[in-house]
Amino acid sequence: MSSDNQAVEAADRGTARDALSVPEFRRLFVGTALSNAGRWMQTAALGVLGWELTGSSAFLGAIIFAQLLPLGVLSLLGGSLADTVDRRLLLLVCQSWQMVWTFVLAVLLIDGEIGPAVLLGIVFVIGLGQGLYAPALTSVIPAIAGERNLSAAIALNSMQTNGTRIVGPAIGGFLVTKWGYAEVFAINAASYLFVLVAIYRAIIPPGTATARTWKERLLGGFTVAFKAPQVGRPLLMMGLFTFFCLPFIGQLPAIADVNLGIDPKSTTYGWLYAMFGLGGLTGAGLIGTVFLRTPSARIAPVTLAAFSLSLGWLTLVRNVGWAFVAIYLVGLFYFALPTSLATAWQEHVDSAIRGRVAALWVLAFGGTIPFANIVAGPLIELTSLTAVLLTGAAAAMALTLVRLPSGPVVGEEIFDTT
Repeated sequence: MSSDNQAVEAADRGTARDALSVPEFRRLFVGTALSNAGRWMQTAALGVLGWELTGSSAFLGAIIFAQLLPLGVLSLLGGSLADTVDRRLLLLVCQSWQMVWTFVLAVLLIDGEIGPAVLLGIVFVIGLGQGLYAPALTSVIPAIAGERNLSAAIALNSMQTNGTRIVGPAIGGFLVTKWGYAEVFAINAASYLFVLVAIYRAIIPPGTATARTWKERLLGGFTVAFKAPQVGRPLLMMGLFTFFCLPFIGQLPAIADVNLGIDPKSTTYGWLYAMFGLGGLTGAGLIGTVFLRTPSARIAPVTLAAFSLSLGWLTLVRNVGWAFVAIYLVGLFYFALPTSLATAWQEHVDSAIRGRVAALWVLAFGGTIPFANIVAGPLIELTSLTAVLLTGAAAAMALTLVRLPSGPVVGEEIFDTT
Protein backbone atom coordinates (compact mmCIF):
# COMPACT_ATOMS: atom_id res chain seq x y z
CA MET A 1 0.00 0.00 0.00
CA SER A 2 1.49 3.31 -1.00
CA SER A 3 1.73 6.19 1.41
CA ASP A 4 0.05 8.33 -1.26
CA ASN A 5 -3.13 6.34 -0.80
CA GLN A 6 -5.81 7.51 1.54
CA ALA A 7 -7.15 5.28 4.28
CA VAL A 8 -10.05 3.04 3.35
CA GLU A 9 -13.12 5.24 3.35
CA ALA A 10 -15.69 4.34 5.98
CA ALA A 11 -18.33 3.75 3.29
CA ASP A 12 -16.07 1.21 1.53
CA ARG A 13 -15.33 -0.98 4.55
CA GLY A 14 -16.05 -4.70 4.25
CA THR A 15 -18.55 -6.37 6.54
CA ALA A 16 -18.09 -9.11 9.12
CA ARG A 17 -19.32 -11.62 6.51
CA ASP A 18 -16.61 -10.42 4.11
CA ALA A 19 -13.90 -10.92 6.74
CA LEU A 20 -15.14 -14.37 7.77
CA SER A 21 -15.30 -15.47 4.13
CA VAL A 22 -11.47 -15.42 4.13
CA PRO A 23 -10.50 -18.99 5.25
CA GLU A 24 -7.21 -17.95 6.87
CA PHE A 25 -8.88 -15.32 9.02
CA ARG A 26 -11.82 -17.59 9.87
CA ARG A 27 -9.53 -20.33 11.21
CA LEU A 28 -7.52 -17.86 13.28
CA PHE A 29 -10.74 -16.27 14.57
CA VAL A 30 -12.18 -19.60 15.77
CA GLY A 31 -8.89 -20.83 17.25
CA THR A 32 -8.30 -17.58 19.11
CA ALA A 33 -11.86 -17.60 20.45
CA LEU A 34 -11.45 -21.08 21.92
CA SER A 35 -8.11 -20.17 23.45
CA ASN A 36 -9.43 -16.87 24.83
CA ALA A 37 -12.22 -18.70 26.64
CA GLY A 38 -9.55 -20.48 28.67
CA ARG A 39 -7.58 -17.28 29.17
CA TRP A 40 -10.58 -15.45 30.63
CA MET A 41 -11.27 -18.41 32.90
CA GLN A 42 -7.77 -17.99 34.26
CA THR A 43 -7.92 -14.18 34.51
CA ALA A 44 -11.09 -14.29 36.60
CA ALA A 45 -9.69 -17.11 38.76
CA LEU A 46 -6.43 -15.19 39.36
CA GLY A 47 -8.32 -12.21 40.74
CA VAL A 48 -10.32 -14.40 43.10
CA LEU A 49 -7.21 -16.35 44.16
CA GLY A 50 -5.31 -13.11 44.83
CA TRP A 51 -8.14 -11.70 46.94
CA GLU A 52 -8.46 -15.00 48.82
CA LEU A 53 -4.72 -15.09 49.57
CA THR A 54 -4.35 -11.50 50.78
CA GLY A 55 -7.65 -9.57 50.87
CA SER A 56 -5.58 -6.64 49.57
CA SER A 57 -6.43 -4.19 46.78
CA ALA A 58 -2.71 -3.53 46.44
CA PHE A 59 -2.09 -7.23 45.72
CA LEU A 60 -4.86 -7.28 43.11
CA GLY A 61 -3.06 -4.40 41.44
CA ALA A 62 0.21 -6.32 41.72
CA ILE A 63 -1.31 -9.33 39.91
CA ILE A 64 -2.38 -7.12 37.00
CA PHE A 65 1.06 -5.51 37.08
CA ALA A 66 2.83 -8.88 36.87
CA GLN A 67 0.44 -10.15 34.20
CA LEU A 68 0.69 -7.15 31.89
CA LEU A 69 4.11 -5.63 32.66
CA PRO A 70 5.71 -7.74 29.88
CA LEU A 71 3.46 -5.95 27.40
CA GLY A 72 5.09 -2.70 28.44
CA VAL A 73 8.60 -4.14 28.54
CA LEU A 74 8.56 -6.31 25.40
CA SER A 75 5.98 -4.78 23.07
CA LEU A 76 8.54 -2.64 21.24
CA LEU A 77 10.74 -5.68 20.65
CA GLY A 78 7.69 -7.72 19.60
CA GLY A 79 6.64 -5.05 17.12
CA SER A 80 10.15 -4.85 15.67
CA LEU A 81 10.31 -8.63 15.26
CA ALA A 82 6.87 -8.65 13.63
CA ASP A 83 8.15 -6.30 10.93
CA THR A 84 11.38 -8.20 10.28
CA VAL A 85 11.14 -11.96 11.00
CA ASP A 86 8.95 -14.98 10.24
CA ARG A 87 5.79 -13.87 12.04
CA ARG A 88 4.21 -17.32 11.91
CA LEU A 89 7.16 -18.86 13.77
CA LEU A 90 7.16 -15.96 16.24
CA LEU A 91 3.48 -16.50 17.04
CA LEU A 92 3.94 -20.26 17.48
CA VAL A 93 6.88 -19.85 19.87
CA CYS A 94 5.10 -17.24 21.99
CA GLN A 95 1.92 -19.31 22.34
CA SER A 96 3.90 -22.45 23.20
CA TRP A 97 5.78 -20.55 25.91
CA GLN A 98 2.52 -19.43 27.53
CA MET A 99 1.05 -22.93 27.34
CA VAL A 100 4.03 -24.57 29.07
CA TRP A 101 4.20 -22.07 31.95
CA THR A 102 0.44 -22.17 32.47
CA PHE A 103 0.77 -25.92 32.97
CA VAL A 104 3.52 -25.19 35.51
CA LEU A 105 1.15 -22.91 37.42
CA ALA A 106 -1.52 -25.60 37.41
CA VAL A 107 0.93 -28.15 38.82
CA LEU A 108 2.00 -25.77 41.58
CA LEU A 109 -1.63 -25.38 42.63
CA ILE A 110 -2.47 -29.10 42.80
CA ASP A 111 -2.30 -29.02 46.60
CA GLY A 112 -4.41 -25.85 46.65
CA GLU A 113 -1.69 -23.65 48.14
CA ILE A 114 0.76 -21.16 46.65
CA GLY A 115 2.71 -18.23 48.05
CA PRO A 116 1.82 -14.73 46.82
CA ALA A 117 5.38 -14.10 45.57
CA VAL A 118 5.46 -17.37 43.60
CA LEU A 119 2.08 -16.60 42.08
CA LEU A 120 3.27 -13.19 40.92
CA GLY A 121 6.46 -14.69 39.51
CA ILE A 122 4.70 -17.35 37.42
CA VAL A 123 2.11 -14.86 36.18
CA PHE A 124 4.95 -12.58 35.05
CA VAL A 125 6.75 -15.40 33.24
CA ILE A 126 3.56 -16.37 31.39
CA GLY A 127 3.12 -12.74 30.38
CA LEU A 128 6.54 -12.66 28.69
CA GLY A 129 5.12 -14.70 25.83
CA GLN A 130 2.13 -12.39 25.49
CA GLY A 131 4.43 -9.35 25.44
CA LEU A 132 5.92 -10.51 22.12
CA TYR A 133 2.77 -12.19 20.82
CA ALA A 134 0.30 -9.30 21.06
CA PRO A 135 1.96 -6.82 18.65
CA ALA A 136 2.78 -9.63 16.21
CA LEU A 137 -0.84 -10.82 16.14
CA THR A 138 -2.13 -7.26 15.73
CA SER A 139 0.18 -6.71 12.77
CA VAL A 140 -0.90 -9.85 10.86
CA ILE A 141 -4.66 -9.33 10.99
CA PRO A 142 -4.80 -6.97 7.97
CA ALA A 143 -2.53 -9.29 5.98
CA ILE A 144 -4.85 -12.22 6.68
CA ALA A 145 -8.28 -10.56 6.52
CA GLY A 146 -7.46 -7.95 3.85
CA GLU A 147 -7.14 -4.18 4.23
CA ARG A 148 -10.73 -3.56 3.13
CA ASN A 149 -11.99 -5.93 5.85
CA LEU A 150 -9.75 -4.45 8.55
CA SER A 151 -12.46 -2.65 10.53
CA ALA A 152 -14.76 -5.70 10.49
CA ALA A 153 -11.87 -8.00 11.48
CA ILE A 154 -10.96 -5.76 14.44
CA ALA A 155 -14.60 -5.65 15.54
CA LEU A 156 -14.92 -9.44 15.20
CA ASN A 157 -11.80 -10.01 17.28
CA SER A 158 -13.10 -7.65 19.93
CA MET A 159 -16.47 -9.43 19.86
CA GLN A 160 -14.91 -12.86 20.35
CA THR A 161 -12.70 -11.49 23.13
CA ASN A 162 -15.76 -10.23 24.96
CA GLY A 163 -17.90 -13.21 24.07
CA THR A 164 -15.31 -15.45 25.68
CA ARG A 165 -15.10 -12.96 28.56
CA ILE A 166 -18.72 -13.95 29.27
CA VAL A 167 -18.26 -17.70 28.89
CA GLY A 168 -14.81 -17.99 30.45
CA PRO A 169 -15.43 -16.40 33.88
CA ALA A 170 -18.80 -18.13 34.23
CA ILE A 171 -17.22 -21.53 33.57
CA GLY A 172 -14.12 -20.64 35.56
CA GLY A 173 -16.14 -19.55 38.60
CA PHE A 174 -18.12 -22.80 38.49
CA LEU A 175 -15.01 -24.97 38.12
CA VAL A 176 -13.12 -23.17 40.89
CA THR A 177 -16.03 -23.86 43.22
CA LYS A 178 -16.49 -27.50 42.16
CA TRP A 179 -12.88 -28.51 41.48
CA GLY A 180 -10.20 -25.94 42.23
CA TYR A 181 -7.73 -23.46 40.77
CA ALA A 182 -5.36 -26.11 39.40
CA GLU A 183 -8.06 -27.56 37.13
CA VAL A 184 -8.98 -24.14 35.75
CA PHE A 185 -5.35 -23.32 34.91
CA ALA A 186 -4.80 -26.76 33.35
CA ILE A 187 -7.83 -26.30 31.08
CA ASN A 188 -6.51 -22.90 30.03
CA ALA A 189 -3.12 -24.42 29.22
CA ALA A 190 -4.79 -27.02 27.00
CA SER A 191 -6.83 -24.33 25.24
CA TYR A 192 -3.65 -22.86 23.73
CA LEU A 193 -3.61 -25.88 21.39
CA PHE A 194 -6.57 -24.45 19.44
CA VAL A 195 -4.80 -21.25 18.46
CA LEU A 196 -1.51 -23.10 17.89
CA VAL A 197 -3.22 -25.30 15.30
CA ALA A 198 -4.83 -22.27 13.64
CA ILE A 199 -1.50 -20.43 13.39
CA TYR A 200 0.31 -23.54 12.16
CA ARG A 201 -2.19 -23.91 9.30
CA ALA A 202 -2.21 -20.21 8.41
CA ILE A 203 -0.22 -18.67 5.59
CA ILE A 204 1.24 -15.55 7.18
CA PRO A 205 3.57 -13.39 5.06
CA PRO A 206 6.90 -12.55 6.72
CA GLY A 207 7.80 -9.04 7.79
CA THR A 208 8.97 -6.78 4.96
CA ALA A 209 10.62 -3.90 6.81
CA THR A 210 13.93 -2.52 5.49
CA ALA A 211 14.86 -0.51 8.58
CA ARG A 212 18.45 0.70 8.35
CA THR A 213 19.24 1.32 12.01
CA TRP A 214 18.31 -0.22 15.35
CA LYS A 215 16.39 2.94 16.18
CA GLU A 216 14.15 2.49 13.16
CA ARG A 217 13.66 -1.18 14.00
CA LEU A 218 12.94 -0.73 17.70
CA LEU A 219 11.66 2.84 18.09
CA GLY A 220 10.26 3.51 14.64
CA GLY A 221 6.69 3.41 15.95
CA PHE A 222 7.36 6.54 18.01
CA THR A 223 8.60 8.36 14.91
CA VAL A 224 5.42 7.46 13.05
CA ALA A 225 3.22 8.50 15.96
CA PHE A 226 4.94 11.88 16.35
CA LYS A 227 5.03 12.72 12.62
CA ALA A 228 1.58 11.39 11.68
CA PRO A 229 -1.15 12.64 14.07
CA GLN A 230 -3.72 10.46 12.32
CA VAL A 231 -1.74 7.55 13.81
CA GLY A 232 -0.43 9.11 17.01
CA ARG A 233 -3.62 10.71 18.33
CA PRO A 234 -5.61 7.44 18.69
CA LEU A 235 -2.60 5.88 20.44
CA LEU A 236 -2.32 8.82 22.83
CA MET A 237 -6.03 8.74 23.60
CA MET A 238 -5.90 5.01 24.32
CA GLY A 239 -2.87 5.37 26.59
CA LEU A 240 -4.43 8.14 28.67
CA PHE A 241 -7.75 6.32 28.88
CA THR A 242 -6.04 3.12 30.01
CA PHE A 243 -3.92 4.75 32.69
CA PHE A 244 -6.57 6.96 34.28
CA CYS A 245 -9.81 5.07 33.61
CA LEU A 246 -9.16 1.33 33.65
CA PRO A 247 -7.81 0.51 37.14
CA PHE A 248 -11.37 -0.56 37.97
CA ILE A 249 -10.78 -3.82 36.05
CA GLY A 250 -8.18 -5.08 38.51
CA GLN A 251 -10.40 -3.99 41.40
CA LEU A 252 -13.55 -5.90 40.38
CA PRO A 253 -13.19 -8.42 43.26
CA ALA A 254 -12.87 -5.50 45.69
CA ILE A 255 -15.86 -3.69 44.14
CA ALA A 256 -17.94 -6.84 44.49
CA ASP A 257 -16.89 -7.53 48.09
CA VAL A 258 -16.65 -4.02 49.56
CA ASN A 259 -19.40 -2.17 47.68
CA LEU A 260 -21.90 -4.93 46.90
CA GLY A 261 -21.33 -7.60 49.54
CA ILE A 262 -20.73 -10.28 46.88
CA ASP A 263 -18.28 -13.09 47.66
CA PRO A 264 -15.65 -12.98 44.86
CA LYS A 265 -15.58 -16.77 44.91
CA SER A 266 -19.33 -17.06 44.39
CA THR A 267 -21.36 -17.79 41.28
CA THR A 268 -22.89 -14.31 41.59
CA TYR A 269 -19.46 -12.76 41.12
CA GLY A 270 -18.90 -14.94 38.06
CA TRP A 271 -22.13 -13.63 36.55
CA LEU A 272 -21.19 -10.04 37.43
CA TYR A 273 -17.91 -10.50 35.58
CA ALA A 274 -19.76 -12.13 32.71
CA MET A 275 -22.17 -9.18 32.50
CA PHE A 276 -19.14 -6.92 32.04
CA GLY A 277 -18.08 -9.13 29.14
CA LEU A 278 -21.60 -9.12 27.69
CA GLY A 279 -21.49 -5.34 27.64
CA GLY A 280 -18.14 -5.47 25.86
CA LEU A 281 -19.52 -7.94 23.33
CA THR A 282 -22.42 -5.59 22.66
CA GLY A 283 -20.16 -2.57 22.28
CA ALA A 284 -17.77 -4.27 19.88
CA GLY A 285 -20.73 -5.73 17.98
CA LEU A 286 -22.31 -2.30 17.52
CA ILE A 287 -19.03 -0.87 16.19
CA GLY A 288 -18.69 -3.82 13.82
CA THR A 289 -22.25 -3.66 12.50
CA VAL A 290 -24.51 -0.66 13.15
CA PHE A 291 -21.63 1.83 13.36
CA LEU A 292 -19.18 0.03 11.04
CA ARG A 293 -19.15 2.92 8.59
CA THR A 294 -19.30 5.70 11.20
CA PRO A 295 -15.96 7.59 11.43
CA SER A 296 -14.01 6.99 14.64
CA ALA A 297 -13.77 10.74 15.21
CA ARG A 298 -17.52 10.79 15.81
CA ILE A 299 -17.66 7.62 17.91
CA ALA A 300 -14.84 8.36 20.38
CA PRO A 301 -16.22 11.40 22.27
CA VAL A 302 -19.69 9.86 22.63
CA THR A 303 -18.37 6.58 24.02
CA LEU A 304 -16.01 8.39 26.39
CA ALA A 305 -18.81 10.49 27.86
CA ALA A 306 -21.10 7.47 28.20
CA PHE A 307 -18.30 5.43 29.81
CA SER A 308 -17.66 8.22 32.30
CA LEU A 309 -21.28 8.27 33.44
CA SER A 310 -21.49 4.46 33.57
CA LEU A 311 -18.31 4.08 35.65
CA GLY A 312 -19.54 6.75 38.04
CA TRP A 313 -22.78 4.83 38.48
CA LEU A 314 -20.97 1.52 39.05
CA THR A 315 -18.78 3.20 41.66
CA LEU A 316 -21.70 4.60 43.65
CA VAL A 317 -24.32 1.85 43.29
CA ARG A 318 -24.85 -0.47 46.26
CA ASN A 319 -27.73 -2.55 44.92
CA VAL A 320 -26.65 -5.82 43.27
CA GLY A 321 -29.38 -5.75 40.63
CA TRP A 322 -28.54 -2.23 39.48
CA ALA A 323 -24.83 -3.09 39.64
CA PHE A 324 -25.42 -5.71 36.93
CA VAL A 325 -26.93 -3.01 34.71
CA ALA A 326 -24.14 -0.54 35.49
CA ILE A 327 -21.30 -2.97 34.78
CA TYR A 328 -22.99 -4.00 31.52
CA LEU A 329 -22.96 -0.37 30.37
CA VAL A 330 -19.35 0.09 31.53
CA GLY A 331 -18.33 -2.91 29.42
CA LEU A 332 -20.35 -1.69 26.42
CA PHE A 333 -18.77 1.76 26.24
CA TYR A 334 -15.33 0.60 27.35
CA PHE A 335 -14.91 -1.85 24.48
CA ALA A 336 -16.60 0.34 21.88
CA LEU A 337 -13.76 2.84 22.32
CA PRO A 338 -10.66 0.66 21.64
CA THR A 339 -12.47 -1.14 18.81
CA SER A 340 -13.00 2.23 17.14
CA LEU A 341 -9.53 3.59 17.94
CA ALA A 342 -7.81 0.44 16.65
CA THR A 343 -9.46 0.98 13.28
CA ALA A 344 -8.50 4.67 13.34
CA TRP A 345 -4.75 4.01 13.44
CA GLN A 346 -4.63 0.68 11.56
CA GLU A 347 -6.19 2.23 8.47
CA HIS A 348 -3.42 4.84 8.31
CA VAL A 349 -0.30 2.60 8.24
CA ASP A 350 0.96 0.15 5.65
CA SER A 351 2.26 -3.35 6.28
CA ALA A 352 5.97 -2.44 6.39
CA ILE A 353 5.60 -0.43 9.61
CA ARG A 354 2.45 -1.93 11.13
CA GLY A 355 4.28 -4.14 13.62
CA ARG A 356 6.16 -1.25 15.17
CA VAL A 357 3.03 0.89 15.47
CA ALA A 358 1.13 -2.14 16.79
CA ALA A 359 3.75 -2.29 19.55
CA LEU A 360 2.73 1.20 20.65
CA TRP A 361 -0.93 0.18 20.55
CA VAL A 362 -0.21 -2.81 22.78
CA LEU A 363 1.82 -0.51 25.03
CA ALA A 364 -1.03 2.01 25.19
CA PHE A 365 -3.82 -0.54 25.61
CA GLY A 366 -2.30 -3.38 27.62
CA GLY A 367 1.15 -2.23 28.68
CA THR A 368 -0.18 0.80 30.54
CA ILE A 369 -2.63 -1.21 32.66
CA PRO A 370 0.00 -2.72 35.00
CA PHE A 371 1.42 0.71 35.86
CA ALA A 372 -2.09 2.10 36.38
CA ASN A 373 -2.95 -0.76 38.73
CA ILE A 374 0.28 -0.67 40.70
CA VAL A 375 -0.43 3.01 41.38
CA ALA A 376 -4.17 2.59 41.95
CA GLY A 377 -3.89 -0.20 44.54
CA PRO A 378 -1.93 1.81 47.16
CA LEU A 379 -3.97 4.94 46.36
CA ILE A 380 -7.17 3.03 47.13
CA GLU A 381 -5.77 1.92 50.47
CA LEU A 382 -4.57 5.48 51.18
CA THR A 383 -7.86 7.14 50.15
CA SER A 384 -10.79 4.94 49.11
CA LEU A 385 -12.02 2.71 46.30
CA THR A 386 -14.74 5.25 45.50
CA ALA A 387 -12.31 8.18 45.19
CA VAL A 388 -9.99 6.42 42.75
CA LEU A 389 -12.80 5.10 40.54
CA LEU A 390 -14.55 8.47 40.40
CA THR A 391 -11.24 10.04 39.34
CA GLY A 392 -11.20 7.61 36.42
CA ALA A 393 -14.74 8.60 35.47
CA ALA A 394 -13.78 12.29 35.50
CA ALA A 395 -10.69 11.59 33.36
CA ALA A 396 -12.84 9.87 30.72
CA MET A 397 -15.08 12.92 30.49
CA ALA A 398 -12.02 15.17 30.09
CA LEU A 399 -10.77 13.01 27.19
CA THR A 400 -13.87 13.89 25.17
CA LEU A 401 -12.00 17.10 24.31
CA VAL A 402 -9.38 15.16 22.28
CA ARG A 403 -10.09 15.06 18.53
CA LEU A 404 -8.99 12.43 15.98
CA PRO A 405 -7.57 13.87 12.72
CA SER A 406 -7.63 12.25 9.29
CA GLY A 407 -4.72 11.91 6.85
CA PRO A 408 -2.92 9.68 4.33
CA VAL A 409 -1.59 6.17 4.85
CA VAL A 410 2.07 6.29 5.92
CA GLY A 411 4.91 3.85 5.32
CA GLU A 412 8.68 3.60 5.73
CA GLU A 413 9.23 6.80 3.76
CA ILE A 414 8.18 8.70 6.89
CA PHE A 415 11.64 7.97 8.34
CA ASP A 416 13.20 9.96 5.49
CA THR A 417 11.23 13.15 6.18
CA THR A 418 12.55 15.90 8.38
